[in-house]
Amino acid sequence: MITTPDTELHEAYQHAQTGCVMVKRDALGYIWTHGRDRLDLMHRLSTNDLLDMSVHEVKSTVLTNPIGRTVDYLIILNLDNKSLIITSPGKSDVVSKWIMKYIFFQDDVTLQVSDEHLVQTGLYGPKSHEVVNKIAPGFSTLSHNQAVTISDSTWIIRVPPPGGIGYEIVSDPTTTQDLLEMAKTAGAVNSPSSLYELLRIEAGLPGAGHEIDASNIPLEIGLRDAISFTKGCYTGQEIIARLDSRRKLAKTLVGLLSSDKIPIDATLKAPDGSSGVVTSSTYSPNLGWIGLGLVKPTVCGPGTTLSVTKDGFLGSASVSALPFKSHLPV
Repeated sequence: MITTPDTELHEAYQHAQTGCVMVKRDALGYIWTHGRDRLDLMHRLSTNDLLDMSVHEVKSTVLTNPIGRTVDYLIILNLDNKSLIITSPGKSDVVSKWIMKYIFFQDDVTLQVSDEHLVQTGLYGPKSHEVVNKIAPGFSTLSHNQAVTISDSTWIIRVPPPGGIGYEIVSDPTTTQDLLEMAKTAGAVNSPSSLYELLRIEAGLPGAGHEIDASNIPLEIGLRDAISFTKGCYTGQEIIARLDSRRKLAKTLVGLLSSDKIPIDATLKAPDGSSGVVTSSTYSPNLGWIGLGLVKPTVCGPGTTLSVTKDGFLGSASVSALPFKSHLPV
C-alpha cells in the first residue's frame, strides 16, 4: 500500500487524538541573551511582565512597534545566567536587530543568534504526559510555564498559553535524535510537520505569517494572555491599553466552519456589509473545512453566516467560537 502525504497526515491526526505524536517545528528562531539586564530589556520592549521570572520559568510575550502592531510573538525561557528567546520561523535576525536598537550603553545585555545549533520538536496528544515522564521523570506534572533542563543544550518546555498545545523539546540535533528515540520507545509516533498547522488551527492559535504579522495588534489575534495590563510602559503600550479600556478593536479572531475549502486571503462579508479576511485554513478529519479569520467584533457571534469570495470563488462559512478543539494535555 502506497502512503500518500494526505494519508500520512490523516493517520498522524488520528494518533494525536488518542496517543502522542512527535512533530518537527520548522525553522523557529533562537536568540540567547546574556547579562544582568536581559530580562529588564525585554520587559520594557514587550507586552508581558518579565522582571521577576524565576529560573526555568517560561513566558510568552509580544514585541510591538510604537503603534501597537505586532513585530513578533516570542517565548522566553529563563535560565541561571542567560535566557533563550524563541521567535517565529525565520524571524531571529529581525527580532535581534529590533532588540539591538533599544540597547543603551549602560545596559548589561548581549545577544547571540543560535538558529543553527538548536532544533525543536513538539510532543502532542493525550499520552504526551506519559511519554515526557519517560524522558524526564516527574516533569509532566509541572505547570504550563515551566521547563526542565536535560543537559547544557537540551530543555523540555511546557509552552504557556496562548502558544502551547503540548510539550516542546529544544535541543541540539544530536541529543534531539536520542530523545526522540526514547519518546518512540515510550509510544510516540513520528508525524509530518504539517500536522502542527492542523492542530494549531483547531486550537484557535494565531500563526506566524498568518495572524501574527505587522498589520495586527496582539489583542486582535488572540494574544491577550501574553499581555500584562498592570506593568509599566513598553513600546506600543499606550495604544494597546487604550484599545483594551475602550473596547475599540477594529477586528477580532474567529473560527470558520464551511462545507467547502476556505481560501486564505479570501474576503469575508458579514450580514451588516462589513468585510473581513481569512487568515488560516485547513481540512480537519473531525470537523471538515475550518479556518481562522479576522472580522469586526460586532459580527463575531457563533453561527453568523459570512460569504467567502476570492478570484471567482464564492462560498460561505459560519463563525465558530475558539478553540474548535483543545489539544492541551490536562
